[in-house]
Amino acid sequence: MVHYWKNTDKTDAKRTEAEDGSFEMKVKGEKYPLAAFPRGHILFGPMAKLKEKVKDTVFNQIFAEMEKMKFDMPPKERLAPAVKHLWEIFEKLEQCEITEDMKGRIRLIRNVVCLILNEDDAYRFRAQLFLWLLDQNKVKMSKADLYYARGKYFKPDRYKKVLGKVYDAYDY
Repeated sequence: MVHYWKNTDKTDAKRTEAEDGSFEMKVKGEKYPLAAFPRGHILFGPMAKLKEKVKDTVFNQIFAEMEKMKFDMPPKERLAPAVKHLWEIFEKLEQCEITEDMKGRIRLIRNVVCLILNEDDAYRFRAQLFLWLLDQNKVKMSKADLYYARGKYFKPDRYKKVLGKVYDAYDY
């Protein structure tokens, strides 16, 4: 579990270059380096307004328009197989969230994305190709990713993948 935030809201960190050439941060007192170089002064400064605008425009406004137009989400059983699988993944993501606010955001994203992909086959085909082209080994969470994700009100180790099958660790 990330330690520095237990005692203070900031700590020393040094930007370094990882073996693959990407940026990482060595955070004082932490077990692993943090991938990338998150810059709080940008994330909570000028980018905060942009993030809020994108979230509002892309999800809240679209969902409000969908509700005005009386779009009904088909039952999960009636969704196209690829969309049904995405729906199930979003359900798993929601279960990994701790706060109700984030659970609600995941549900909103799920509803918008799945409705659009189910109703518009052109977007669905492109999304399917995108996901098919993804190299799972490159997007898999590393030990360091899991370590830092646990400090973000998120339960990233809820699900385990064994021989390609996903298991809920809470079912044991």
